[in-house]
Amino acid sequence: MEYDCESSAGVCSLHCEAAEMKQNEDKQVKSIMVADYETEQLIEAKISTGAVGGDKPGVMTSASKWAFSKREAVGRFIGEHGGKLVSFEEPPNAAERKQESSEDMKGMDHMHMDHMVHMRAQMLYNPAFSDHIYHTHPAGMWMFNYDFMHMDMRGLRSGTKNISTDSVGYNRGLPYNYMMIPTNMTMDMHMVMAMYGITDRFTVMAMAKYRTIRMKMLMDMGPGKMIKQAAPMTISGFGDTELRGMYKINNSLVGSIGVSLPAGSIDQEFGTMGRTYRAPYDMQLGSGTYDLKPALTYDDFSGDEKWNWGAQAQYTWHTAKNDNDWRFGDNFKLTGWLQRAFGPATSWLRLAYNATGRIKGSDPQIQILLNPDVNIGAPVPDADPNNYGGQRLDGLIGVSYQKGTFSFGVEGGIPLYQDLNGLQMKISWLLNAGFQVMF
Repeated sequence: MEYDCESSAGVCSLHCEAAEMKQNEDKQVKSIMVADYETEQLIEAKISTGAVGGDKPGVMTSASKWAFSKREAVGRFIGEHGGKLVSFEEPPNAAERKQESSEDMKGMDHMHMDHMVHMRAQMLYNPAFSDHIYHTHPAGMWMFNYDFMHMDMRGLRSGTKNISTDSVGYNRGLPYNYMMIPTNMTMDMHMVMAMYGITDRFTVMAMAKYRTIRMKMLMDMGPGKMIKQAAPMTISGFGDTELRGMYKINNSLVGSIGVSLPAGSIDQEFGTMGRTYRAPYDMQLGSGTYDLKPALTYDDFSGDEKWNWGAQAQYTWHTAKNDNDWRFGDNFKLTGWLQRAFGPATSWLRLAYNATGRIKGSDPQIQILLNPDVNIGAPVPDADPNNYGGQRLDGLIGVSYQKGTFSFGVEGGIPLYQDLNGLQMKISWLLNAGFQVMF
């Protein structure tokens, strides 16, 4: 439906239309559109003809409703499926529309009620964008997402203490003996995702990723040599691919399991001092392993649907070492959120906790970087498998806006707590953004 104020809203049923109009009683409805049964194109509801009832289910009510732009098409439909011919007469206000839909609501089963709420929720409420909150769709429904995630890392940290670059150097008797000293690292990830409802309870998902990683470093050649800026290390390419199935356990719980396929390269290289080396573990584009990723999601709403809250727990199990004889440490992630709707917009607060283990095994080619012979290696902290993993708690705030079947959103955050294994780059801030379309 379209309002005089140039805003619009997409709804899934007569009841949802009533709820939408009631929520926006201060707005004047300019037009209501319905989908033509034959062409699936939107047409003006007031000039359409409809069929109510019959043996072909449609919309989320006990009595199906189908709209037609041509009266003869209605006759053919009723002759084949039954039902009765009706015309659409637009009531002047939401109260009359709500009364018109009351009988439908009495006959609506609980599953369809759930999906009606779900469709509104997934279009309006969508925390985290790039940090996906798993959900299901009604049978036959598609959703496409594009998400962007940026992570900025500045400075060094070990455990819960910040480490100055003055404490890192090569053969200078400093606490950390490395030739290459990371100072700044960024990671940009583009994600494209498609979801489809197989049944009313079971939804499948596929997701592809493209990553760009850039690290700036200082170079210390040892005593008597000047510390200088090294050439940045930049790696980009496709990451691992994820497939996932999601099952609706009840009104508030969704269980899911994903598998990450090793599509991203683990053989990326960089050049320095006239030599070519295999890039450290965190500069590789994928894990090189088949990873299992079970998750459990809780999601609920207030009675007036203006508030949404929930939590999701997910585990990533790297099932075996990859072809280069190492694997990332397993990860446990827990996130919780609270969000509020303001018409077509929402805002939310979110906490995200990550616990990740150290790398198991080591890549012989990456180990060359740690060789103490300056003519062979170029020691850098992230070439050491022990300098990976730890615990982190992030605080994030986001906003989103819905227009029709499209939703757009952005979320930013900072770490509230970081306890890192060994010497690592510390995260300074994060940004998630994206859009989605459902049909």
